[in-house]
Amino acid sequence: MRYLLVALFSLTLTLAPVIAETHALGIGTLPTVKNSSRALVQSMRSLRRGIEVDARTCHDNSRGMEASSSYKADLKKTLDTDKTVVIEVSGNMICDGVHPSSYRYGVAFEKQSGKRLDLNRIYNIAIRQDDHLFLRHELADTAKISYERANAQVPSCLNQIDDDGLTSLPMTFSPNTDGSLSLYYSAPGVSAACYPVLVLERSAVAAYRNADLASQYHLP
Repeated sequence: MRYLLVALFSLTLTLAPVIAETHALGIGTLPTVKNSSRALVQSMRSLRRGIEVDARTCHDNSRGMEASSSYKADLKKTLDTDKTVVIEVSGNMICDGVHPSSYRYGVAFEKQSGKRLDLNRIYNIAIRQDDHLFLRHELADTAKISYERANAQVPSCLNQIDDDGLTSLPMTFSPNTDGSLSLYYSAPGVSAACYPVLVLERSAVAAYRNADLASQYHLP
């Protein structure tokens, strides 16, 4: 569940008492980024304000149902080059007093302009449909290896996986320093527990990567 990234600054100010009242809401601080521009700082603050709005909405929903709420989120820097920074956003919440849910996604910014960077233009591992990314079918076998490794001790997850599951769920991704890619799947309900961060090795994605664009943004 994400109520994404449209926020007014005043909501940031009103969130603080909510956190104090519930003792169950917490948004991590923005990571420190080297060679940061003013435009980048504004974009990253906007990203965090969007998460705060999500937390506020979660709290309001639970209050309307006279239920308790819990919302925790973290922002972690996964890559920081001279041209680009990549942030991993993760959160978990209970907005009705009963049912937990979680999310995790990657977002990249071009440092000088502060604009979002479309990583799929560079790595080309996914097909875009209806403003979502879906893993290429050619990479399903590689993703399945990572899925099976991550769920080696969870038979229920291993029994339900097939190639279509890895290519039919929306996802985002982020590059790692070694050239591999971390995949963040948006899986519904209880299935989400079967989709931790998966990894495509550098050798698997090299054929799809645009070397010129990667060099332009100093990406592995």
